[in-house]
Amino acid sequence: MKKVCLISTLEHNVGDDFARAGIVSLLREIYGPFEERVLHKHFPLAVRGQTWAQLDLLTRDLPNYLSWRRRLADLIDLLPVNPRADMILDSDLIVQCGAPVYWINEYSKCSEAEWLAMVTRRWRLCEPMPPFMNLAAGACQPWGSDGSEIVADQDCRQFITEFTRDTVLTTTRDPLAHAIVLACGHDVPLLPCTSIFAPALAGISPRQGEFVALNFMHGGGHYDFAGGNAAAKWQEAFCAEARRLAAAEPCLMVCHNKDEHAVAARLLPEIPRFLSRNWRDYLDVYSRCTLAVVNRVHGAVVAAAMGKRVFLTGNDSRLLTASMVPGIGVFSLEEASSMLRPWLWSGDAANHQTCAPEFVAQTRSRYLELLGTALLGQV
Repeated sequence: MKKVCLISTLEHNVGDDFARAGIVSLLREIYGPFEERVLHKHFPLAVRGQTWAQLDLLTRDLPNYLSWRRRLADLIDLLPVNPRADMILDSDLIVQCGAPVYWINEYSKCSEAEWLAMVTRRWRLCEPMPPFMNLAAGACQPWGSDGSEIVADQDCRQFITEFTRDTVLTTTRDPLAHAIVLACGHDVPLLPCTSIFAPALAGISPRQGEFVALNFMHGGGHYDFAGGNAAAKWQEAFCAEARRLAAAEPCLMVCHNKDEHAVAARLLPEIPRFLSRNWRDYLDVYSRCTLAVVNRVHGAVVAAAMGKRVFLTGNDSRLLTASMVPGIGVFSLEEASSMLRPWLWSGDAANHQTCAPEFVAQTRSRYLELLGTALLGQV
């Protein structure tokens, strides 16, 4: 049985789970059953095997866990390695699974990703080196960026060049990511995010709508990229329309983490809330909505992939991931506060194009074609 190391996150971001599930769905079609080894990229020490992976789960709720655990990983990685337990050294395929791979901001840049050195160092020790893939790679920059700030950074450019050359297949999931890699001298495929295949892996099909799915992130996104009072205006508009919707039909606040749940309870206590640690539960919820108004990009993507109409807003380039999937109205945070009401009540939502099953099937065929070529002789 093949062993596949999937570089992703675990119980950290449902969107990462969706993207990884889509990749698993594709690889199962090629390999049949295989052993999935999920390496939580925010705790790279887990690469050393299941004992260390358990430490990841036990320390999740400690303060500032992301920063100090990385330092711990670097220290412990000085110890001898057991090749038979190591997720990289004992795998037949390594896949970086659908996430922002190209970024630069005041806190960090893509060449400094916490998993990168530990994974690539081990990969180069393998004999022979197993295929390495970078699937559904995205960018994360402020809305409106052309990516030139990443390309201009020598470290980022070198990382992109080396990582793209190292992989047997790189695909990008948004036009900005594609443009960044192209500007670094590599023309790679641009395809919708693999998260559109997550419902198939979970065996979940779209159902008749029971409620409007609502998702709200404080600030409109992961980072305060919008500036000014755009986030405050969006909060005001979202809450007003959510209350108006809830007075007319059932609504559900779909919260992707505890912070969103707390904000929803404070802002809209009258609307029922949903929170789960299981990504499959979110697919079930989105499969049962009539339409969705969300800040979460991958909530938008999976809902649209199941034929739902979606209003999505945010303040960074991850919105471009959703632009690749029919059925999603994509609005910057600056314009969303004035666009939400007409979209909901003037017929725009009802007339908005939906994603046909044929689109998902055609995208799947293209991925399988690329994977088959890249893995020729490995199956």
